[in-house]
Amino acid sequence: MQDVMDIYEDYASWKKENSHLIQTLVNKKSKAIVRFSCVIAVVDYLYHRHIDGKKLSEDEEVIFSTGFDYIYDSFMMIDNILQSDFNGDIDLMEGCSQTINLLLYINDFESEITSSGNEDLKKELKKLSNLDEKVNDYLAKRENAPDEYFGILNDLIDDIFVSNNVEIHTVEEIFYEIAIEYDIYQEDDFDMFNEAINRQIEKDRNIDKFI
Repeated sequence: MQDVMDIYEDYASWKKENSHLIQTLVNKKSKAIVRFSCVIAVVDYLYHRHIDGKKLSEDEEVIFSTGFDYIYDSFMMIDNILQSDFNGDIDLMEGCSQTINLLLYINDFESEITSSGNEDLKKELKKLSNLDEKVNDYLAKRENAPDEYFGILNDLIDDIFVSNNVEIHTVEEIFYEIAIEYDIYQEDDFDMFNEAINRQIEKDRNIDKFI
């Protein structure tokens, strides 16, 4: 795990290094990131509380670290797809944002299962892997997977977790509740996120000591 004293600097550096990709996807209201915009909103909120000199609680430090890890991994996956499947063309990739969104969802559930420590649950990974392969076929053709695939994923997740008597709460679900508690995010409040992330990226350019 990253040193808590360094992670805030890492976040500032990450935002600066990825500002073009972040801003472009935000400005396009991309389906690839809209579902976890609440995670970024919470992480950004806690980051600016920290640099404003307000001490975060231990729970808040864990929330920040968990959220940053999540968005870092998500954007890394998006950037890998951008470079490997779309030759760095963001506009071209955006045409397949629904497929990418679906792949991110599948990846989230695969990660939940892998890290669960539940061996019976891990046996179910093949079901998700099969769906992942089908969705990747659409990505290879630079096409959006049909809407029905979201229903297929939902039914599959219900079958996997319910049959194993496991209750699941995804990262974005947890962070949505946290954002509501902080009163910094409302349902369908993408414009707020758009304004906030652009404002904070610009602000970070003027905070050399944190970069």
